Amino acid sequence: MTMPTMIPAGAIALALALTACSGEAATQTEDGEEAAEATGESGEGAAAAHDASGYAEDETGGLVDPALFAALNEKLAAFHADSGRDVHVILAMTTDGADIETVAEERRAERDADALIYVAGADQALAVVGEGLDEAFTGDTEVAMIAHFEENELAEGLNAGADALIARLGD
Repeated sequence: MTMPTMIPAGAIALALALTACSGEAATQTEDGEEAAEATGESGEGAAAAHDASGYAEDETGGLVDPALFAALNEKLAAFHADSGRDVHVILAMTTDGADIETVAEERRAERDADALIYVAGADQALAVVGEGLDEAFTGDTEVAMIAHFEENELAEGLNAGADALIARLGD
């Protein structure tokens, strides 16, 4: 198991703030919470059916532009269609004190995914987990993602991680 990767203070929080839905997050907090609850309820069933909207999940309560997750879902669904492999991305606020690697592995197992990226913004932590992924690969992937997060590029960071997993698992 790899050591959890800690993201420099403020990098994800600032990236989340900059990618927030142009003021909609504050007015849609209730809707965002409902969306997060619905995602949690459909978790394993959505993965089993390979629902194209379930590969990338926003569990921040609606702080992130839904277009980011729509684009990630499209990319990851296309990869699944081409390869039969599942890559999932979850952006959450916190692990509530739990070890991020443990949370990521649990969430990957729930989805029966080949690999999963789990980012906990308020915790400033991320984990890349998956079957057959070595520590050097996951570490390099996390570093590439963090480089984008430090530049307030949330979408680019999440895409860098997804692209690395697609390249590795598609071989």
